[in-house]
Amino acid sequence: MISRLKINNIKSFDSTILDLQNFTLLVGMNSAGKSTIIQSLLLAIQNINEEGRSPLNGRLVSLGEFSDVRNFIKNAKSFSIELTSVNEKLTLTFYEDNDSVICEVEPKENELTEYLNQKNKRIHYLSSKRIGSQDLYGKNYDKYNDYGILGEYAIDYFDKNKNKQVNEYLIKDKSIGSTLGIQLNYWLKYILNSELLTEDITDTDQVKAKFLSVNNRYVRPKNIGSGLSYVISILVSILSSQRGDLIIIENPEIHLHPKAQSKLTELMTYAAQNGIKLIVETHSDHIFNGVRKTIFKKTISKENVSIYFFEIDQKELVTKATRINIKNDGNVENHQDGLFDQFDDDLDELLGLK
Repeated sequence: MISRLKINNIKSFDSTILDLQNFTLLVGMNSAGKSTIIQSLLLAIQNINEEGRSPLNGRLVSLGEFSDVRNFIKNAKSFSIELTSVNEKLTLTFYEDNDSVICEVEPKENELTEYLNQKNKRIHYLSSKRIGSQDLYGKNYDKYNDYGILGEYAIDYFDKNKNKQVNEYLIKDKSIGSTLGIQLNYWLKYILNSELLTEDITDTDQVKAKFLSVNNRYVRPKNIGSGLSYVISILVSILSSQRGDLIIIENPEIHLHPKAQSKLTELMTYAAQNGIKLIVETHSDHIFNGVRKTIFKKTISKENVSIYFFEIDQKELVTKATRINIKNDGNVENHQDGLFDQFDDDLDELLGLK
């Protein structure tokens, strides 16, 4: 598994190192660098797999021209991404040569390059642009991606694999059954008080989905809260993973009530504690506080969590990444100005305290 990421001269970053624990949370201001971290990881994966294509533009991420990606404040002539595991290191260096972008990968092959290769399906990415409610969902014919970057194939994956066994270490309640269908609906019931029913439409490229609503009625996705559709791909990807897999999720909170966000965080941290690696970008204080709560409740150990707060250094005009330390009781050791403190600020104004 990847244990450390170092990026140099990418967008607003000068040189930054992040330790990636089993659960890594990226938080902070808009346009402060959270997405750049994810883009850097995707760029590395992309350039392991897509020889002969544009180094900066591909299926996972498209970043435009070299001038769009390099740190222009530092007038960088190159930028690099360095990934480290317990035993190995992989470095990708990007530069321009005669108006063409060159990506050099060193070494060409090792365990990390094998891990990153999409054909092995060890890494899964769910974009913030995930699809929502649809009457019908497409079947998947992509040999590299089980769920789709937009979660567009999650329903099809679930329908094909709902009778398969979930890995024992991902099952919180073993008394109810261990299939993907049972375990997904266990968590869906817990998070959003619903259940999923799917049906393969024979002789078509589509799958039908229905969700349990009030009075034990199954209704079409378009006739129920859109949060259900957005969360399915997260549940499917986590419950279908193997130890050591990496899941990158942008904004898991989309269309979810605060209570549901907190409950979803319980699943994510439970999976992380049991060997699934997650990198999560969020703007939600409920996700952040949910992580603190799960540390307090010992769902996950603080040693398995890394939280980074991103902000722009107004003097240097580069991104500053501060690791946020959480105590065993869930309290924050080194609070930063802007770290989900808007509720307190607004309350102080309402009370006339500022």
